[in-house]
Amino acid sequence: MSATATADPPAQTPGKQLGSTRTAWLVWGIGALCYCAALFHRASLGIAAPQALERFHAGPAILAVFSALQLGVYLALQVPAGLLADRLGPRKVVTGGMVALAVGSLVFALSTSVAGGIAGRMLIGFGDAFMFTNVLRLAAHWFPPHRYGKVAALTGLAGGLGQVVSTLPLGLALHGIGWMPTFLGAAGLTGLLAIVAAVVIRNGPVRLGEHSSSAPRERIAQALRAVVAERGTKHAFWTHFVLMAQFVAITTLWGGPWLGAAQGHGESETGWLLLISVLGFLAGSWFAGQYISGLPRRRDRYTLGLSCVVALVWAVLVGWPGVLPTSLLIVALLVVGVGGGAAMLAFDAARMSNAEHRSGTATGVVNMGGFTAAVLIQLLVGGVLELVSALPPVTGYRWAFLPVLVLLVVGTGSQWWLGRRLR
Repeated sequence: MSATATADPPAQTPGKQLGSTRTAWLVWGIGALCYCAALFHRASLGIAAPQALERFHAGPAILAVFSALQLGVYLALQVPAGLLADRLGPRKVVTGGMVALAVGSLVFALSTSVAGGIAGRMLIGFGDAFMFTNVLRLAAHWFPPHRYGKVAALTGLAGGLGQVVSTLPLGLALHGIGWMPTFLGAAGLTGLLAIVAAVVIRNGPVRLGEHSSSAPRERIAQALRAVVAERGTKHAFWTHFVLMAQFVAITTLWGGPWLGAAQGHGESETGWLLLISVLGFLAGSWFAGQYISGLPRRRDRYTLGLSCVVALVWAVLVGWPGVLPTSLLIVALLVVGVGGGAAMLAFDAARMSNAEHRSGTATGVVNMGGFTAAVLIQLLVGGVLELVSALPPVTGYRWAFLPVLVLLVVGTGSQWWLGRRLR
């Protein structure tokens, strides 16, 4: 049996009482809507990449820097985001993050220089960094432990809806009304959501104050050591490393250019194909929440098996000599999406392995897994594309995707090794 199944049950705040179900869903729902907006902003560069190349007069390597810096800021702030979730509470942190997203979208809309574009994407990464961890913190506060895995999966579904909007609908908006109106409109709607979050979100159903005075308090270093020492946390880290990173690689930057330049699809076809991957993400999140979450043995077997399938799909993308048949391409994109949705199970494992008052910190540590790999992927793919720029695009992208495959194999092997130690 895995250690997550035998670990001590997560500690509950003494005297804490759950609020009404309706209030819990309302508070979480506003948080999930904010996360939906964050995922739209995070993934928007993927479909806007061809226009971004023209607007900023940049090549693939510079475009990779845009995305890598955005994700790098996100990555660097994951542990601070978890600590702030545990100390300041989600209301303040989510509101501040939404303001940063709105300002970042505004800067990205108005900029025509590389420096301005990078500044906009870094602000977006800053705001995005605080969303997911804090929405899961709301779930931990407002729902009983046995519902946490399902609510975490629903949070993934909300993010997937944001990515749906960042595919075909965003492409149609860019084509129909142009760059500036599209991103200015996104900034305005995000600003309105920040106001709604400040008004509606409450940290938890505690009568006096936003935190229970009897909640455990500990030093930052102590909390981090305790979270990282849990083998379940390490296993969840590598699960997220594999399943989320490869989905981020396709949907936030390289999917659009790869489908266009290497696979020969036009703008509208690219939007539809990326939408297939996002729909796979939605299906993967739903399935994980309904049938896998809360069941440690089943969860560990499912995520390891899916990681192996994902690695096999990327081996096909690297090894296939030429343009992929449409049917095979659709299957590959679906698997990439289902894997991304199943990455939500990493947070179910982290929650079951750690005390409730460390849940934000645990989420931040595990979330670093996928986005450490994602940053490496963005930089490595862009660098390899520059090195092999003389080759035909279909061959160049096969070489560029080789580092992705290597990272996935390393992550899957780490899952397997840690899984054996957990039993």
